[in-house]
Amino acid sequence: MNKVSYSDAFVDAYYDDISSKKFKDKSYKTLEGIYNEEFQDLIGVDLKMLLCGKYEKLPKIVLDNTQKEKIKKIFKYQDKFQKHISDLFKKHLDIHTCYYCNIDFINIFKTRNKKILTGYTLDHITNKAQYPYLALSLYNLIPVCYICNSKLKKEHNIGESVPTSSTFDFDTKVKFKTFMSNENLQIATENDFGLLLKEDFTDIYDKYIGVLELDGRYAYHKYKVIEMINKRKEYPDSRIKELAKLTEKTEEEVKQDLFGEYLFENDDFHKRPLSKLIKDISGELGL
Repeated sequence: MNKVSYSDAFVDAYYDDISSKKFKDKSYKTLEGIYNEEFQDLIGVDLKMLLCGKYEKLPKIVLDNTQKEKIKKIFKYQDKFQKHISDLFKKHLDIHTCYYCNIDFINIFKTRNKKILTGYTLDHITNKAQYPYLALSLYNLIPVCYICNSKLKKEHNIGESVPTSSTFDFDTKVKFKTFMSNENLQIATENDFGLLLKEDFTDIYDKYIGVLELDGRYAYHKYKVIEMINKRKEYPDSRIKELAKLTEKTEEEVKQDLFGEYLFENDDFHKRPLSKLIKDISGELGL
């Protein structure tokens, strides 16, 4: 649910590294040379566009089984490129939480033996079995948690508007909403309300929410909503104004001190788990 942004420097480094990879069984020709000779006419775009083009610009050409097998021998993600691509992501990206769910940390860390490991797996947004020539496309790759990738999404389609696409506006279109389920309209326990993601006026992200089971997974985090509601009762607007005067801070800064640094959207919004949930519920609480 967080939009992915790959820097120009990363895109350039990615193309330079991947396109120059040599194949021993092809007389040490590079991927670029092999593609230009054998596949460009078939796919219809040059290698730079295929490897580094924006997600919505990537070609979706239906191939027969013979063509797929021929391409798979070159675009061998798992056998030839996986570790290399993972190393590029580790080197160039500052990764914090899962881009699909914003529930888990997926950061890079260092072991006692000084080895650098990742908490994420790289998902192919569009199925590489059906479109093998997209196996190495940068904008078809996204760092996500193990649950999103291996337990839920697998090879499913999550829609056309995805975190690496220019049109991805999940945070604007979809909001966490609470729904009272008790008679006195009070929230004291997790059984007193429902928590769902609701999209206004469109259904662009229905498949995304469904495949990744976001409603069910976020139900576990109702405790966070109760914490915020209780704290809001302790700190109404009048108390927040008092604290702002006492501490010589703005009311917004006091709210962030009380409810979380990522209460309001900013460039660091993706750095903490549950940041969207906190922001959306804060809106419901009038913060």
